[in-house]
Amino acid sequence: MTEIRSGTRPGAAVTVTALALGVDMFLYGSIVPLLPGLPAVDGSPLIAGVLFAVYAAALLAATPFVGVWVDRRGPRAPMLAGLLGLAAATVLFASAVEVDGSSGLALLLLARAAQGVAAAASWTSGLALIAATHQPDQRGKVMGFALSAVGVGVLLGPAVSGVLNDAWGPRAPFFLIAALAAGDAVARILLVKETPADEVRTPYRVVLRGPRVALLIALTGLGAAAIAFPEPVLPLHLHDLGLGTTAIGLVFAGAALGGTLAAPIAGMLTDRAGAGRIAAAGALVAALGFFLAGRDSTVWSVTGLIVVGFGAQLVLAPTLVLIGALAEHTQPAAYGAAYALYNLAYTGGLAVAPVLAGAGAKAAGVPTTTLVAGGFAVVLAAVLMFRRDQPATGSTASPDLTRPGFTTDA
Repeated sequence: MTEIRSGTRPGAAVTVTALALGVDMFLYGSIVPLLPGLPAVDGSPLIAGVLFAVYAAALLAATPFVGVWVDRRGPRAPMLAGLLGLAAATVLFASAVEVDGSSGLALLLLARAAQGVAAAASWTSGLALIAATHQPDQRGKVMGFALSAVGVGVLLGPAVSGVLNDAWGPRAPFFLIAALAAGDAVARILLVKETPADEVRTPYRVVLRGPRVALLIALTGLGAAAIAFPEPVLPLHLHDLGLGTTAIGLVFAGAALGGTLAAPIAGMLTDRAGAGRIAAAGALVAALGFFLAGRDSTVWSVTGLIVVGFGAQLVLAPTLVLIGALAEHTQPAAYGAAYALYNLAYTGGLAVAPVLAGAGAKAAGVPTTTLVAGGFAVVLAAVLMFRRDQPATGSTASPDLTRPGFTTDA
């Protein structure tokens, strides 16, 4: 079994990463049911879309630097740095939720940017740590566990936030988030160990010449866009249909549950049918969800949102293991750079989709906007189905166990 030479064990790597990603997604989703009542948002779908896009833009800007940092110095320092961004985001959100006008909007944007930087550190270093501490034939299961933690965070964030908001006000969710972040901090400090410096690093341009990079980037961006597109417009749409804050939170929790259930199914199917085909099927499922989500019916709109969440994970789940194989295409294995590329593609989807959704809803209304999104998903599914360079279903490559910072454990 592979192990960081200074002491980080595979089980600890999975535990720390799962907790870090779960807390990040809990905070990310907690804002969703609060949107209709935020004075600074004032019911504007465009402002809501920009608020979600800022998170993605900050993550996008920070990720390349984190990838270099991980490959040269190991994952511990980036993971600890991510704690600072998480703490800043929590404090800023708690301060901004009852402030209106430009001051409130500025605080919300700063909070979302801080969270994006923290996520860049946590996602890139955490996923790289899992890949580096597990053999290829073990990664499907542990990456699936990490995705499950993401699903739990997305699932509980909106639901718990809505309930706490209705019971004790909009600042209440962030007191819980502070407690979760404290536990996350203890785990990162105690379980992730120092890694000997590795000054030999594989450049991004070499990783970008790896097998099927363009297809992996496209799959990741598509899945992220499907998740992010409904977030700024569906809460407002459901609010107009008569749902309250708690109900909206529970609806988004249901969508997250659908995605959580889809991830392990997608992993099993990928081994048999190939990542491209499963992703194409996921795009078609997401398209169906979009067609339903914009309907002027609470039942159909809620159903559509849940179907979108399921389809998005059918697109995303196969890519995490394949990115690990991409990292090992180079010597030394470029885990930081490869998972930075994953984050960049994922974040690109998160950055573009909310702005398009908000602008489209403002110009043409939610029903038309979701129909266009569904049509786009159908087109991408067709492209994936008829590609001949479908990615391999797995990798038999082994990690470079001779690079500084790695050893084998009997």
